[in-house]
Amino acid sequence: MLSPSDLKPCQGSKTTMPCGKKVRWTRAASGAQLAVDPAPHPDGNTAVWRDVHRVLRSRRITEDEPIAPWEKRMMPHAATCAGRPRAQTPPPPRPPRRHAPAGRLYDLLGVASTATPDDIKKAYRRLARQLHPDVNPDPEVAGRFQEIGDAYHVLSDPRLRQTYDLTGRPPRAG
Repeated sequence: MLSPSDLKPCQGSKTTMPCGKKVRWTRAASGAQLAVDPAPHPDGNTAVWRDVHRVLRSRRITEDEPIAPWEKRMMPHAATCAGRPRAQTPPPPRPPRRHAPAGRLYDLLGVASTATPDDIKKAYRRLARQLHPDVNPDPEVAGRFQEIGDAYHVLSDPRLRQTYDLTGRPPRAG
């Protein structure tokens, strides 16, 4: 049933490097590969057999399904693998901030954070006249026009402005 040609080296896992020992690779009922130690083990909890297509199969031994006479009791290699831990990879970089840093909306309009609603309105209208796409066809200016429109939307509404001043982020739309 088991032959030396079934033995392949340990490939390790997501958390450990390969230990280099020879193991038998079996196919579980779910289709996943499972490595078992090469020799039968009396304390093993995995039943291994070769199916009609000569593929090594494995399953967990339970009280409902005890080991059958044609199966060998084996130990999963993960239980005995002494692989080296994989090098810790640094965490992925944080995604870029999706919101403007505190004070950026005031800077876009060119006003202080203590500006009155009238000052904010005057600054917005002045910039809108300069940056409107009908007046200035430059594509980069169109993006800036959108930014000052968004800044004015937040800073002209007392509730949104208060939220922005407390959190440093424009409130979510919706």
